[in-house]
Amino acid sequence: MLWVVRTRMAVLSLLAAVAATAGGPVTYRWVDADGVHYSDQPHPGAEQITLAQPQTYSSGDSPVSASTAHSPRQARGDTEEFRYSSCAVVQPAQDQVLIDVSSATIAVQVEPAKRSGDHVVLTMDGQAIEPQDNSQTEFVIAPIYRGTHIVAASVRDAAGNTVCQSAALTFHVRQPTVKKPVVTPH
Repeated sequence: MLWVVRTRMAVLSLLAAVAATAGGPVTYRWVDADGVHYSDQPHPGAEQITLAQPQTYSSGDSPVSASTAHSPRQARGDTEEFRYSSCAVVQPAQDQVLIDVSSATIAVQVEPAKRSGDHVVLTMDGQAIEPQDNSQTEFVIAPIYRGTHIVAASVRDAAGNTVCQSAALTFHVRQPTVKKPVVTPH
């Protein structure tokens, strides 16, 4: 058992010596009845050791960067890739209740302003709704049926790639019952 402790101490001393020459962060090491301890704070009877810098890994180019390596944008000499900072459904509001309506207007806001070749596609209850033209950012849904609806918007470039995706938004439509009496003026 004693040889195991001595072997461990020798290995740790060797590691400490190697680490000390690497110029990493300062660490304190001490041995007591509970075993070997390490800390970044001084401790009575501890020796100061210097650990090596941690090993890091960089994967290099991401798949997005690699796929755009020979894009027309770079061929023109542009170095920055355009990105929208946000796109969101702004009307109706989250969990808004629309009462006794025959249509609903869904408005989408894109920041910075939408590029001319890009277009907004609305998804409502899992169904894509294409715009009538590239400038469209408001969609009128008529007729709108009672119930809970989920909408989201995406901005797509001329090639059909999604370049911005909004969070899903839920709204509710309450319609009068068919049996609602019609009130006529007297």
